[in-house]
Amino acid sequence: MQEYYFSGTIQRVIFENASNFFRILLLEIDETDSDFEDFEIIVTGTMGDVMEGEDYTFWGQLTNHPKYGEQLQMTRYERSKPSASGLIKYFSSDNFKGIGKKTAERIVDLYGEDPIDKILEGPNKLEQIPNLSKVNREAFVAKLKINYGTEQILSKLSSYGLTPKAASQIFNQYKEESLSLIEEHPYLLVEEVQGIGFKMADQLAERLGIASDAPERLRAALIHCLLEACMEEGDTYIEAKALLERTITLLEGARQIELDPALVAHQLTNLIQEDKVQNIETKIFDNTLYFAEQGIYTHLSRIIKDQPNISTEDKILASLEEVEEDLGITYDKVQKDAIIKALQSKVFILTGGPGTGKTTVINGIIKTYADLHGLDLKKLIYPLF
Repeated sequence: MQEYYFSGTIQRVIFENASNFFRILLLEIDETDSDFEDFEIIVTGTMGDVMEGEDYTFWGQLTNHPKYGEQLQMTRYERSKPSASGLIKYFSSDNFKGIGKKTAERIVDLYGEDPIDKILEGPNKLEQIPNLSKVNREAFVAKLKINYGTEQILSKLSSYGLTPKAASQIFNQYKEESLSLIEEHPYLLVEEVQGIGFKMADQLAERLGIASDAPERLRAALIHCLLEACMEEGDTYIEAKALLERTITLLEGARQIELDPALVAHQLTNLIQEDKVQNIETKIFDNTLYFAEQGIYTHLSRIIKDQPNISTEDKILASLEEVEEDLGITYDKVQKDAIIKALQSKVFILTGGPGTGKTTVINGIIKTYADLHGLDLKKLIYPLF
């Protein structure tokens, strides 16, 4: 979709969600490169604490809402230099407790041009404002730092080509450290921020000047491809050769440049040596999946070594008859065989498609076991009952 820009004055903020910075606002249009004919437009997207009555430029795609008509779905934005009247209105708004219009006017007069930057650089000067208590003064500076900092960070993240949703996720993860962290370690996003894959992180890294054969790029691609392959194929590992081929395809496709396979193989060796991934011969495992599988193996081994008191088939069937009467159902032969096998096995897996009676069988297993061992399920407060 084509990107357009709209410059103008924010008339009002219609809706805002403080948890993800999503806002809906009404913009009075001064200038646009689209053929939009109205004098105002609804703008939606992730943005910082914008000020009503101030001038902004928004870039994005025009979309058609079935109820509210044509809107601008914002991808990035930029604030014009705020006016004195806009700042007075902003400082005396509900955002800042204990700051009325007169106090806001004194603050703007005291700091002069670019007051927000000057307040954050020299907050002690606020002590000159009469009737502004220390508590309200400190709260004002703290809130201003949060609001202004958030807007700067979200705006900067958008300028890197990140989607509003991605920018919001990054900010929620790293807060005020967002910019410094992603500028130094953009590929960390692949590992730590849900929903941000290698391609998005790689586009950011390219904008930041990280080379195509940089070690951190190759490592991030290897980890990404390893986990992706496991999720797609339902395995906990992938063969080293297949992983290298898959990774090189991703790396070369993302930037249209040929890479030396030996460089990628070297980084895989480093990941293994650093315990970032696990290997058994030529099989490469994602750490999380590897240790989960090892945990399952350990518990299954313990269970198999145990010597439980296993009931005979006759006793199980006798208890099952009472369970059937209690539940008001009759199990068929297949279901009875499953219940008997479950109660006589150290490890048992019950499978079946939707609507095949798995829950009914599980109820039978639990109730029959409880009856055989004299357990009161109501006292156990089992969630199925």
